[in-house]
Amino acid sequence: MGLKRHLRVSLFLLINTHMTVLNRNPSNPNMLQPNKFTLNLSRTPNLQYFCQTITLPGLSTSEIPVQNPFVELYAPGEKAIYDTLNVTFLVDAEMTAWLEIHDWLRAMTFPTDYEEYRNLGLLNKFTTAANSKSPQYTDGTVTILSAANKPYFKINFIDMFPISLGGFVMSATDTPETIITSDATFRFTYYNVEK
Repeated sequence: MGLKRHLRVSLFLLINTHMTVLNRNPSNPNMLQPNKFTLNLSRTPNLQYFCQTITLPGLSTSEIPVQNPFVELYAPGEKAIYDTLNVTFLVDAEMTAWLEIHDWLRAMTFPTDYEEYRNLGLLNKFTTAANSKSPQYTDGTVTILSAANKPYFKINFIDMFPISLGGFVMSATDTPETIITSDATFRFTYYNVEK
């Protein structure tokens, strides 16, 4: 009885899947293109314009050892562990994107005066954090575009904040055509992927 039921379920799954034994081709064979994306953070509007690369964060969980006298067994952990969101951007002549992140980090840590933290929500006119109880956070979106530059996926990051801002090198031996870049790293609570 159990074997017959198992065979029926297996046959049903085989017939009703998109990639059957007879057709192993995916429904969309197009490859994701690495230069088709946009980044949008309300607190840093210039970062969107000067953004060059992003590293989408991975997701993992820990494993919990299960006691067994014969072999090591593991059960999945209970918490999702997200990597950081890393962004590389161009530094323009007025350092606008770099200063947006610098001022945000500085206001969160208020190294000289509590007034810096009180003004955190007022750093730029695009933020809605002025009346927020947690002005250090913002939500952000990475939009992945199709080959025709149409939005394909939206990755919505919840409660983002910067944890590091890279410096940049200026050298008298470089030519004026040398492009200066910097890096920023963000933490967040979690992200959702929407198609």
